[in-house]
Amino acid sequence: MVAMLQVDNLGKRYGDAAALEAVTFALEPGEVLALIGSNGAGKSTLIKSVTGLVRHTGSVKVGGLDVARQPKAARRLIGYLPQHPALHGDLTVRETATFYADMKGVPHDRARAGVEAVGLTEHSEKAVAALSGGMRQRLALAVALLADPPLLVLDEPGTGLDISARLELRHLVQEQRARQTAVLLSTHWLEDVPYIADRVLVLEHGRVKSLGPASSLGGLGAPQSRLYLRLNGHSPEAMPLITRLFPGDAVDHSGDWLVVTTAAATKARVVEAVVEAGMPILDLRVEEVSATGTTGERGMPL
Repeated sequence: MVAMLQVDNLGKRYGDAAALEAVTFALEPGEVLALIGSNGAGKSTLIKSVTGLVRHTGSVKVGGLDVARQPKAARRLIGYLPQHPALHGDLTVRETATFYADMKGVPHDRARAGVEAVGLTEHSEKAVAALSGGMRQRLALAVALLADPPLLVLDEPGTGLDISARLELRHLVQEQRARQTAVLLSTHWLEDVPYIADRVLVLEHGRVKSLGPASSLGGLGAPQSRLYLRLNGHSPEAMPLITRLFPGDAVDHSGDWLVVTTAAATKARVVEAVVEAGMPILDLRVEEVSATGTTGERGMPL
């Protein structure tokens, strides 16, 4: 079987600086590959090479088509969501979806279904310029999926999304996997990776540091996290729910805050369970608990 995406010895230089060196991997239909690395590791350059936006050395093939030699044919197989999508601010959500459907030769009912799939139906007559950053990201995702591409390339798709929208995005990626779509996903949310991806490729200074099962990231970070959730009066309902679903976790409350001490790799599942139970999270903060018992507060990168 031909890999949906085959990258061999990929390289890219900007002057004397090497952005990518000898990057090789394959992505099969129905597989989700998470691409992670610090700023400057080469993630964006890799994605631009895969989508044919920059010249490179080595080989990139999509569905057997060489991106450098057959760029138009290869790009027709790719649905691409850039980190900062450029959409026309004066068009409405509906007009935007219809405009891109016409460009891709897709029926308008697919455009309507795409808008519905990303949860923007009630905003369909709102101008893009009036949307929040998260809503624009969701609209761009609907556009990327219009032609039902066999390869979906997502560059930091959760930028600007709130917790509920991020959970929706996670489900959407899982739906694409079930439809045998290959997904290349660049993300900085390590906690998401074991639940959303099959494998993970770690880039460091433009080279492949590691390539293996996404489950191998489950133990990254501090061994425990302390979640502080403000649930607008739902704490009495949430406490027994969390105790039942995560029997090893300590659950307490402090004023308006519900406090959950859980494994670092589990905190995203705790938040997901609360949201899916219909308890809106008004505010959230996290303290990572080190092996010595010290804590460090940070934002919630689910």
